[in-house]
Amino acid sequence: MKVVRPICIVIASLLGGCASTSPRFYTLVPESGRNPSGAVAAGYRLEVEPVRIPAQVDRLELVTRLPDGGIAIADGDRWIAPVADELQSALSVELLHRLVGADPADAPGSNWVSVRLNVERFESSPNQYALIEASWHLELKEAGKDLKVVCRTRAYEQVRGGYPEMVRGYQRAVALIADQIATVAQGSVGGVAVECLSLATAGAPPVLSHSR
Repeated sequence: MKVVRPICIVIASLLGGCASTSPRFYTLVPESGRNPSGAVAAGYRLEVEPVRIPAQVDRLELVTRLPDGGIAIADGDRWIAPVADELQSALSVELLHRLVGADPADAPGSNWVSVRLNVERFESSPNQYALIEASWHLELKEAGKDLKVVCRTRAYEQVRGGYPEMVRGYQRAVALIADQIATVAQGSVGGVAVECLSLATAGAPPVLSHSR
């Protein structure tokens, strides 16, 4: 017994030292309960296609930029779903909030709004900024007309805090992108495309293009 007891104490101490804290999870999907802020004509279906995002940041762990230009991966702070899925869900919620006359993609109807988001930069640094730079493709079909618009948005949000504030910065960036998409969609109902060059963008001036 004199030999066994110290061994048990050592083993118990090692096991206790290996215990890790539970990870913290975050989402880009905003809280519910806000009032609608816009509308399109009733009877439109809204479809947000799968989002494309650089493979380097499409992971569950939060990836941040270090002051020296390096990259940090936060093992204890994670997205609740892959970033591409989070962006698709968050953008869908934000657009349905703004386009209150639109229905989800599975609703019946011949008129529809389709959005495809191609993210080029998804970057952040705690206590500094959150950035989403992306091109988005809007297609509006109504009464036999097929209208297409292509724009680019650089949504830069200043951040004053750690990971929770950084995530909220990303949420604001998604909301800005949704604002711009909704503005073009609302103005293009009737078959005349709105020029996305007239849109204001947070951060540095955007590079925008337009097509029909």
